[in-house]
Amino acid sequence: MATIRPNRRPEGRLAVVTGAASGIGRAIALELAADGHAVAVLDRSLEGAERSVRAIESAGGRALAAACDVTDEAMIIAAFAIARERFGSLHVLVNGAGTASPPGLPFTNNTADDWDRTLSVNLRGAALTAKAAATDMIAAGDGRIVNISSIVGVINAPFMPPYTVSKAALNSLTRVLAKDFAPYGVTVNAVCPGFVWTPMWDEVGARMVTASEGKQGATPRQVFDQRISTLVPMRREQMPEDVAALVTFLCGPRAGNITGQIISVDGGVTA
Repeated sequence: MATIRPNRRPEGRLAVVTGAASGIGRAIALELAADGHAVAVLDRSLEGAERSVRAIESAGGRALAAACDVTDEAMIIAAFAIARERFGSLHVLVNGAGTASPPGLPFTNNTADDWDRTLSVNLRGAALTAKAAATDMIAAGDGRIVNISSIVGVINAPFMPPYTVSKAALNSLTRVLAKDFAPYGVTVNAVCPGFVWTPMWDEVGARMVTASEGKQGATPRQVFDQRISTLVPMRREQMPEDVAALVTFLCGPRAGNITGQIISVDGGVTA
């Protein structure tokens, strides 16, 4: 007869969210805190991370801020140690840290530094944070890892080759880690946001304006809105909160048998 495990409540569980000073990462940190997790807000910008912590605490949640560059393994280890000292063992990891790359078209326009930086943050950083989280999760026989990927990793958009390839690779890493962690009761999934207006998109839109002939004079927001109207079947942008809602579900007790999945929040783009 199968053993039925009771749903575990998130209260008292520590969630580490990287890239949580702004945008999607910040929304995820706020949502996880609202769901009862203690949240370690990690970001290269300590000032930005502290703003997210103040927002969480003002809503009655528990959080701390730590400076962390996910390309630096020593910084990751130090930041995780700070989180454990304050809140105990780590139960949830959300890899929200990411960086865009300059436009390609053709891809030979991208430099070696473009490739190194983008892959280092978007792929290597997720691998290093998962490694840092592994000990706690394996010991507990329970844990959740969610990688924030992108629809470009699914549809293979050519505009930013290093970014697109890094997200496709992150999806592959997600499936590799899901099989690796599965015997220990740890789930690993990826969430692929569609068109979400964030500070990163502001930068990407500006690059698109510069790189696209005949688009001079357009604003990044106009480029973004044009993509919504032509590429998104639901004809509306996705919000950070849309992504955060799915991430929070995947980190919760009812998602214990969902692992190795690449799930898009994109208004039907990848349907």
